[in-house]
Amino acid sequence: MKNLYLMPLCIFIFSMAFAQESSFDFKGIALGSPVSMIESDSRFTCKDSEGILADQSCMLKYNESETIAGAPIKTFILSYYKGNLESMRISFLEKHFTGVISALTEKYGGKEPKTETVRNRMGTSFENRIYVWKRKGATLDATRYASDLDTSSVTFRTDYALEEFARRKKAADKKKAGDL
Repeated sequence: MKNLYLMPLCIFIFSMAFAQESSFDFKGIALGSPVSMIESDSRFTCKDSEGILADQSCMLKYNESETIAGAPIKTFILSYYKGNLESMRISFLEKHFTGVISALTEKYGGKEPKTETVRNRMGTSFENRIYVWKRKGATLDATRYASDLDTSSVTFRTDYALEEFARRKKAADKKKAGDL
């Protein structure tokens, strides 16, 4: 009879010991999910890519809106290799960066940012902050100044995406070098 009571406890402890953190996701769109999940969503438009960034990319349509931590999203791009979501990039106005970081910290835990100095065209320096969270096989980074001083970004990517990008870039560089 004692064994009967201990069995569920043992199963629970065993499962917790081997439990892994789930992959990153944004509003139910998870890294590793199939492209068919987004292709069937009328809010997105998808196209095949021939570049090194992806085999296929999907983007939130211009007339659609979405938010991250209450901040309006400027762009939302999903990148696929071999039919699986390997990267998501979300951009939003920099004035919402602190609120987005607060929400990410609440969800994924506190992080100390890496800092770097960026300059505008007139040479004025600004401190950029980059927060990085890692999970098994994936990385999430939030960058205060992304493409310009008015735009911040959050990028979810798998380790495979980084490896595949590096492999494709090397092949493209080799091809260009042979064209000289």
